[in-house]
Amino acid sequence: MRKLFLVCALAIVGFSQVLAQDFERGIFNHLGANISAGTEGIGVGIAAPCTEYLEFGFGINFFPNVKVKGDVSIGAISTGVGYTIPSSKVKIEGAMARTMMDFKVNAYPFGSRNALFVAAGFSFGGKKIFDLSGHSDAIAEAIRMYPELENHIYAEIDKYNVHFDKNGDVAGDVRVKNFRPYVGLGYGRLVPKSRVGFRFELGCQFMGKMKVYQNDSEVDTSELNKADDDLSKWVDRLKVYPVLKFTLTGRLF
Repeated sequence: MRKLFLVCALAIVGFSQVLAQDFERGIFNHLGANISAGTEGIGVGIAAPCTEYLEFGFGINFFPNVKVKGDVSIGAISTGVGYTIPSSKVKIEGAMARTMMDFKVNAYPFGSRNALFVAAGFSFGGKKIFDLSGHSDAIAEAIRMYPELENHIYAEIDKYNVHFDKNGDVAGDVRVKNFRPYVGLGYGRLVPKSRVGFRFELGCQFMGKMKVYQNDSEVDTSELNKADDDLSKWVDRLKVYPVLKFTLTGRLF
């Protein structure tokens, strides 16, 4: 019985080695699945090769609810009331949660000799990527006493003036293009020769010009009053979004 078990084990090992030796990347002759983590969030995807030099991948990325807070300046439009704003700052919170899909083409210039790749593609999803919210009791009290101040007091976020409502709340959102080009490079294959593999990728997603909306309308900009707080810097710099991703890959067949 022990001899039979040993013979079977050697046969299985030998058969696996033959399969590995015969492995060849043709035109969509294999399918891979992967799970990733990085600056795009948690992702899942599928991929297929197109010869040793090209690979096509489709994925979905779920970005968790990351919050950024900042004390932004308060300004006011003159109403003739002669009222002094009770506070110069208000704490604004930005919440960044989104779901994106992406399609990428990975090119391997060295073919089967090396897993170094360059990638190009695009991500697409909802335009809204950032929710903004804040509250000031002092401004709520001021508007209660002077109703004409409603929509005349605002928070300065980057170069956008987001107005307070009669309850002292300020709310808006940041939007970008829903179609965002991508370029990157890295090492590893989405369809590995073995059943399991690893992959590293570094790139950037071009999100375009950031725009702040309030009540579903774009907020007017003011280059003269451009803010310099931490939250405003986020809004200003997210035009090019950095991508750093680690991926666990697997070959289904």
